[in-house]
Amino acid sequence: MYEIESPIRNRMLVYQQLKEVLEHAGYSLGGAWEYDHGYFDYKLAKDDGYHFLRIPFHTVNGQIEDKDVLVRLDQPYILTHKYQNNVDERAESSVIQAAFNQFQTPVEKDADIPSKYIEKGKQLLDQLEVILDHIK
Repeated sequence: MYEIESPIRNRMLVYQQLKEVLEHAGYSLGGAWEYDHGYFDYKLAKDDGYHFLRIPFHTVNGQIEDKDVLVRLDQPYILTHKYQNNVDERAESSVIQAAFNQFQTPVEKDADIPSKYIEKGKQLLDQLEVILDHIK
C-alpha cells in the first residue's frame, strides 16, 4: 500500500452525489463495502496483479443506503493484489478457471507497487481533486 497525501482527505460529501461523480470518472464501488464505510477503486492496470487507486470513505450521519447520507473521505492510497497463477491446471476452459479465480485469496494482498502506477495514481488523484472541487 502506498498512501498519497491529498486535500480530499476529510472532505465531506453527499454519498449519492459522490458516487455518481466517481462512477462517471471511471471509479467503482469496491465489493467490500459495509453500511458505514467503503472504497471507490480505479483500476490502474492488470499485469502481474491488479493495481488500484483506492479512495476510502466512511459515513458521518447514517448508512450508505440512507438518502442524503454524508460521507467523509479518508486517506487515498494505491495498492496491488497479486493472485495465484494456474489455480486449476486441469480446468478445460479459461471460463471455468476465471470462475474459480474470482474467489481466490490474493497471494500478496499488499504487493510491491511499480513506480509507474504510483505516478499514474497521483495523476488520477490530481484530476479527482479538481473534479471534487466543483461539487457544491
